[in-house]
Amino acid sequence: MTTRIITAALLGSLLAATPAAAQNPRLGYVPVDDHPVGQASRYFAKLVEVKTDGRIKIETFGNGLLGSEPEMQASVQAGFIDIMVGPTPNLVGVVPQFMIFDLPFFYKDFAAADAVMDGAVGEKLFAQLKEKTGIVGLAWWDNGFRHMTNAKRPVNTVQDMAGLNIRVIPNPLFIATWTALGTNPTPLPWPELFSALENRAVDAQETPYALIYTARFYEVQSHLAKTGHVYTPFVLLASPKWFGSLSEKDRAAVMEAAKESAAFQRDISRKAAEQLEVELQAKGFKITRPTPEALKAMSERVAPVVTEYSKKIGLDLVEQARTAMAASAKP
Repeated sequence: MTTRIITAALLGSLLAATPAAAQNPRLGYVPVDDHPVGQASRYFAKLVEVKTDGRIKIETFGNGLLGSEPEMQASVQAGFIDIMVGPTPNLVGVVPQFMIFDLPFFYKDFAAADAVMDGAVGEKLFAQLKEKTGIVGLAWWDNGFRHMTNAKRPVNTVQDMAGLNIRVIPNPLFIATWTALGTNPTPLPWPELFSALENRAVDAQETPYALIYTARFYEVQSHLAKTGHVYTPFVLLASPKWFGSLSEKDRAAVMEAAKESAAFQRDISRKAAEQLEVELQAKGFKITRPTPEALKAMSERVAPVVTEYSKKIGLDLVEQARTAMAASAKP
């Protein structure tokens, strides 16, 4: 971690020393290049180039080449990196209201999640991010519903989770959720997860299908439970230094490209998830599907956590999200 921080700091100093006019904007992300984030980053870059008549040519860097997500977030805020993609839990430290996307069993389907991201709640979150950090929210992308994998046993009920050592995002709401479910949550940074699973330092983890597949967790895990317990978005973010340096015309073009990239990314991400379930099973995962009754029992177990953190998020904002989801529900 120390080496990576030093590398990020060195990168920042080099970029800061380079005249802005000589730079092509840099876009960084942690997933591998064939992940939907990588595909959509290249799509977004191409759209921006076309819409600005070649004035803006974004360079994309995947596989964490520009640092971890927290490191890139700091670099984007400082203006050392121009654009990044990352999941919302990393923003909770600066805007606690982003925990609305960490609430367990809160979103029942994609339509519900989209209603929150694309409505007034999403706008408020981006406005608060800009007010507190200067970072500009360009678009909401899809990360997907998170599911649980482990190397010990099938999980069909909340009782099956008891005692499992599970890696969680270093985020208080995730820790509280998995404690309530009877597991032993272990906060670990993403780069350390595969080796922790391989060495049996932890038994389990919880991420969306695309990350389960591209991280090759089928090599070190054997059971996958379709819990869908949390919906996590990715966000496309721009540095205030870079975005503020653009002409009004180019800012509008970037925002238009970002909106189009969101539709593209969500589509490929969600279609990939459907196919990945089949592929993960072919790779050896034994997939279990908890019954509606079992999922209800899990939801009831974490209900006090939802109540506690809804107060921290803001009851008005949570209620606004519930209203938006209700309006999006199919009759």
